[in-house]
Amino acid sequence: MAKIAEIYNIGNTEKITNEQLINILSDMYKTLAVAINKKPDVYQRITDGQVNDSQLNNGDLNINTTTLKVQMLTSHNTSSTVTWGTLT
Repeated sequence: MAKIAEIYNIGNTEKITNEQLINILSDMYKTLAVAINKKPDVYQRITDGQVNDSQLNNGDLNINTTTLKVQMLTSHNTSSTVTWGTLT
């Protein structure tokens, strides 16, 4: 999983312009968003992963809260069907 730096080194801030500051903040936001978006979404529900979960992404996890079965969405077969694999 992606690691996000706890400290962002901006460098010398004595003569930073507003435009440079906006560019730095934009870069920080992009770095954070990319790292967060790499992480899979986890769904806890009383059913297994559904074949019609086409709005979800490959790598997303489904936890069946009744059986505690853990599945990962492995592929989008068509625009409306997906395949779930069971993790053991």
